Amino acid sequence: MASIWKRVRAAFAQVFRHGPGRKQPDARKPLAVFTMVYNEHRMLPVWAAYYRAQAGAGNIFVLDHGSDSLPDLPGCEVTPLKRAELDEVDRCAQIQAFQKKLLKKYRTVLFTDCDEFLVADPARFASLQEYAAHAPATSIRCVGVDVIAAAQDLSPVQWDHPILVQRPYGAVRVWSCKTLLSSVPLTWGPGFHDCKEHKTLDTALWMFHLKYADEDVVLKRLSVTRALPWSAQARALRHGESHRMEDQAMVGFIRAFQKTRSETSLDTLDLAGIVTAGGESGLHRIPERFLSAF
Repeated sequence: MASIWKRVRAAFAQVFRHGPGRKQPDARKPLAVFTMVYNEHRMLPVWAAYYRAQAGAGNIFVLDHGSDSLPDLPGCEVTPLKRAELDEVDRCAQIQAFQKKLLKKYRTVLFTDCDEFLVADPARFASLQEYAAHAPATSIRCVGVDVIAAAQDLSPVQWDHPILVQRPYGAVRVWSCKTLLSSVPLTWGPGFHDCKEHKTLDTALWMFHLKYADEDVVLKRLSVTRALPWSAQARALRHGESHRMEDQAMVGFIRAFQKTRSETSLDTLDLAGIVTAGGESGLHRIPERFLSAF
């Protein structure tokens, strides 16, 4: 009898503590960040250090798609994957499954390529973790900025020093305005440029894409990705074409943007209008408040 009354009192205590029908507190961690890589030695350490500072050691995950080797990545959990033909449809499925798995332990999950750096507006947020706690929707589309060398005669990027102060110009391109931060499972298309789920564009969340920041680095990386065993499906559907460009085409792409260089700041533009229209800007100065982000 005493044990029965003990259980009854415990049940009443639970009701009074949480209230009838009240949800239990969400015990999940606030933010996880992950990427998928193959033989990434230049960008990956920068990526890992940045997101470790944003989300904390132990919350950063790297899916290693059969690399010969990887640099040391303190605070990151590395998951090896079997190497096979590179197929963007299969890659999407793997990443979607991993995002869904992380959402069981984390309230918000961010996926990026390792040359993509999401920055919550420093004038409003101290970190991505703080931004995620106050995100205006379940899935956020960012303002995507391709960071591009503004002239031909610049010194090489020193990757162990702050990068945006060395490359303070960028172009808003709809191609880079991705939906990468979400608190619900996403269904991406190849390249992760769009997803099926509803998303909200937030001009307080910027993504800086460093692929074009250093001409020598992008050409060296192209020599690697052109030689990858792309699947017949990827080639037939023209998936990953930007990773198979010839050097001359890549240099022409960079030179065309260099000719549009302006000293006005990106945040003077109608960012939402550019993204909604599916357009792009010329090369403008990155707002000064972002330059010390990484």
